Amino acid sequence: MISVIVPYMNAAGWIRRCAESCHALQGDFEFIFVNDFSTDRSKDILEKISDNRFRLVENYHSVGVSGARNTGLDFASGGWVTFLDADDEFLPQAADVFERMIRLDPTANIIQANHLRKYDMSGRIVNKYGNMAGRYLIGNLPACWCMVWNKLYRRSFIDGLRFDTHLRFGEDELFNMECLARDGRIFHTKMNTVTVLRHFDNKKSLSHIKGKEDLLKEARAIEDFIIRQEDAAVRQMAYERLIWHWQSVTYRRIFGVAVCDI
Repeated sequence: MISVIVPYMNAAGWIRRCAESCHALQGDFEFIFVNDFSTDRSKDILEKISDNRFRLVENYHSVGVSGARNTGLDFASGGWVTFLDADDEFLPQAADVFERMIRLDPTANIIQANHLRKYDMSGRIVNKYGNMAGRYLIGNLPACWCMVWNKLYRRSFIDGLRFDTHLRFGEDELFNMECLARDGRIFHTKMNTVTVLRHFDNKKSLSHIKGKEDLLKEARAIEDFIIRQEDAAVRQMAYERLIWHWQSVTYRRIFGVAVCDI
């Protein structure tokens, strides 16, 4: 069984789209919707969808996506775990892709698929970060390796791992770094295997509202991770990622460095 963890907070504008895409998937799933202290109608919308695979639980950790995901991990009972954001949706072929992913290699603990992005103002859909199939190692990780919603994780492999509740941004990346410190491989499916359609119509998502303090906390968390590692390859991977952040347009824009100065 695959456990799908879906945190939501005041997602009434998107949660039906997300939940219906889950409901449409055939197969052995449990969908764990974690209410992250919502004050809108999100929970009411979910309660009206009849699917005995749906589990509606309350976040009993700290408020935020990390606490909600940790709550979901506490409830997960499947052999594999994946994550979905409440403003995104599974593509119709996702169940078949997941099945192929699980069969990919019996030694795999982290398996990644490609995804599509929908730019809702224009309706344009693109495969922006497509990766070729193969086994990627720490020194040559696939594009978009730092996200959790494009992966399957063997549940026994991530036993004891949790998201950093002090972070509002970059918690995916730190979680995956901890995973790679345990097993420095990501297995990737074929280029045309996509599971998730990412939407960009939620202007309140953290990807739109992150600020200086969020980025500083992320950078400090990566630094702490580097200090704790004994494996030189793991330290190098995290160090290169930290440098990438500070050179990125996002960091420079938020910290007031003109893009033309890059």
